[in-house]
Formats: sequence, structure tokens, C-alpha cells
Amino acid sequence: MSFKKKAINGFSWTIFEGIFSQGSVFLVGIVLARLLSPKDFGLVGIITAIITVANSVVEAGFGTALIRKIDATENDFNTVFYTNLLTACVLYFILYITAPSIASFFETPSLNELIKVSGVVLIINAVSLIQRTLLTKILEFKKLGFIAIISSIISGAIAIFMAYSNFEIWSLIAFFILRPFITTILLWLFASWIPKLIFSLESFKELFDYGYKLLIGNLINTAYKNAYYFIIGKFFTPIALGFYTRADQFQTPFSTNIAVAIRRISFPILSNFQNDQKNLKAKFVQFMRYSMFLNFTIMLSIAAMAEPIILLLIGEKWRQSIIYLQLLCIPGLLYPLQILHLNLLLVKGYSNLNLKLEIIKKIILVPIILVTINYSIKHMIWGLVIFSIIEYFINSFYTKKIIKYDLKNQIKDAIPFILIALTTSSVMYAISYLTNLPYHLLVLLQLITGLFVFLITNEVFKTNEYLTMKVKVITIFKKIKDGK
Repeated sequence: MSFKKKAINGFSWTIFEGIFSQGSVFLVGIVLARLLSPKDFGLVGIITAIITVANSVVEAGFGTALIRKIDATENDFNTVFYTNLLTACVLYFILYITAPSIASFFETPSLNELIKVSGVVLIINAVSLIQRTLLTKILEFKKLGFIAIISSIISGAIAIFMAYSNFEIWSLIAFFILRPFITTILLWLFASWIPKLIFSLESFKELFDYGYKLLIGNLINTAYKNAYYFIIGKFFTPIALGFYTRADQFQTPFSTNIAVAIRRISFPILSNFQNDQKNLKAKFVQFMRYSMFLNFTIMLSIAAMAEPIILLLIGEKWRQSIIYLQLLCIPGLLYPLQILHLNLLLVKGYSNLNLKLEIIKKIILVPIILVTINYSIKHMIWGLVIFSIIEYFINSFYTKKIIKYDLKNQIKDAIPFILIALTTSSVMYAISYLTNLPYHLLVLLQLITGLFVFLITNEVFKTNEYLTMKVKVITIFKKIKDGK
């Protein structure tokens, strides 16, 4: 299979994975939200934030360094494997002994035991990092997609069974642990790599020289992404954090799914063109336009449907999450583009610049948090919206310097997708005021109308991305019709 076909196939499988695996997670979340309380979700939100930050230290940028290194050797893979595993064990030990202090900080004693159990995820993830990296490096996204789907379905089914069996918050913890555990088992079965007793100090130094700046940058970025979980959990209540968590988890599967697809596919592909400026720019612009085509309409449509989908799917007790979800869709709209800009820096080897940018951006974020925290969670999210826009302008500035793709041209490329998304979401939002239908019929009507308006507006603008996808869909249907 040619490199181009592998890339297209890989993108398709990554989206497929996102739809089914993230869809499974989304459905599990809906079922659990009906059975459990906002406080339960708030506590797991705190744990997730802690583990996510620690996990970025375990990865340490080595996975990215291995993907970028065209001639990575067996020495490199084994060295990274043992480094990650040792780091994970040390961090889990630290987390275990500090769990009582963390619980005391959040004034929630139950966090002590929950953190001690959940922390094992660090070791589970470290054991499978090389297998995942290898499959990503050779664009084997079909296998990665299959693994993600199976692990999501099995772990979700177990979590739902536990919730119905009155295990309460432990059903969420089980889902949190079982999903990566099953993923790790499947990665070891599907990837043909097994560690050997090899450790190269030379490999460590080479990969760490690139990865440590990425580690610090990722650590800062991960801490920032989870800062609201820590702050809301500390200065408000676990219940308030539960409302924020559910709102975030309604938009995250969509924006993150597209961002993950773009990151997974773009990094190895752009890395192959890192010394070919013309093709590098062409591929980057292509990824940007596809991100806009998919994500703009999805995010604004979710915002338009926020009230009926929350009240229909998880109930009246989560009404406070509606406005949070609508606001969070704005940063979610820009998130895949942010990832793509940062990928370009890493592809070109500017891990030091990536680090500097992360520090600068987070310095800007601090006063925004300090001001908005004195008002409400809603004000804090508005601060996040403002920051995401500032962040995009900073990231895009260096894209201009690297591949001569300035902000003016980026906006020019974005205009048709913005107009399509605004038209589609505005019609969907207006429907909720024009009818008094039950929520399930309202959601159905909004989806059907939104799809119709989306297709009509795309036919008007005739973007290359839409026309390409249209041809692919027609081809698939013809093959099905012909029985091929």
C-alpha cells in the first residue's frame, strides 16, 4: 500500500475508532450519569486530572521522539521502554504515599483510597507505550482502532454492571482502570514487539535531548488543561466540579477525537516531509482545512443542541451543565487546530520553541484564572474561551515563520467553514424555539434539519474537502449496491 493510501486509510480508521470507542465511552458516561451523583463525577474528575498530569511525565516525550526519528533502532525502543516503566513505578509510589495529603487538600477523605487504586493506571500505560508508538509509526491505525473499540466496550459493560450492582463511584474507577488495562493486553497481542534486556545510555541521551523540552511543555500544557478540575474541586465543591466534568465530557469526545486523528496522522506524515518545505506546507494546509470542515460544524451544532441532549440523556439534575457545555464548545472548536500548529513545531525539531510557547501562554492564563475565580465557574469558562483565542494567535504566528502560512491565509481558508457551521447551528438552535416537541423528537428534528442545511450550504460553497468526501461516500454506496 502506498504512503498516501496508508495515510487516508489511517485517518479513516482513526475517525472510525473515535466514533465507536469514544461513542462507547460517551454512552457509558450517559448511563453512569443517570445512576450516579454529580459528586461522584467530580471526585473522579480530580483523580483523572492528577493521573493525566503524572502520565505526561511517564511518557516524557519519548514516544514523539521515536516517531520523529526515521531510523529508530531496537536499542532506542528498549531504552525508552525501561525508562518509562521505571518512571511510572516511581510516580505511582509518590502518588501512593501522598494520597492522604491530596485528600486532605481537597477536604475529601474518600479520595485517599480512590487515588491509591487509580494510580496503577500509570504503570499499565507505561507497559504499552512502545507497542502503541510502533503501530503509530507505521500507520497501523486499523489495529489501534480495533483495540480501542474492544477495550471501550468491555470496560464500559463491566462499569455499567457494577453501577447497577450499587458499587457507586467504584464503577467509575473500574472503567478508568479496565479500559487501559484491556488496551495494554491487546497491544501486546497485536504488536510484534517484545522488550529485550537492552539499555543504551547513548540512545537515552539522544532521545531525551529532544524529549525533555517536549516533556516540560506537555507537562505545562497538561497541567493547564486540567487546572480547572483542580481549581473547581478546591475552591468550589465536588458537586460543582461534577457539573463541569459532565459538560466537558459531552464536547470532549468530538473535539478530542478529531484532534487525536489529526495528531496521529499528521505527525508521522509531516515528519516524512520535514525537509521538503513545499510539500510540508501543502500537507499542513490540507490537515488544517479538514479539521475546520469537520470540527467547526460539530462543535457549534453541539452548542445549539446542548439543552435537549443534556436533559434527554442524563436528566434534569444536570441542567446546570447546559451553559457550561455551550461555552466549552468554543475552545473545543479550536482545539484540533492548536494541536496541528504544535505538531508542526515538533516536526521541524523546535521542541525548545514549543516549550517557550507553552510557558508564555500559561503565564497569560494565570491572571485570567485569578480574576475569574472570584466570580463563578461560568466566568472561569469565559476566561478559558478568551485564552483559547489568544493561544491560537500565538501558535499561528510561528506557523507563518516556518512554512509561510500566515494568519490572513488561515482566516481566508476558515471563512467558508465558519459560515457553513454558523448557518447550520443557527437553524438547529432556532428549531428549539419554534416547536414544543418532546426532547427526543426535538433532538431528532434538529439532527435531520442540521444535516440537510449542512449539505445544502456545502453544495453552495463546494469546498474541496466536501467534494472529496462526497465522492468517497458515493463510491462506497455504489460498491454496496453492486455487492462488491
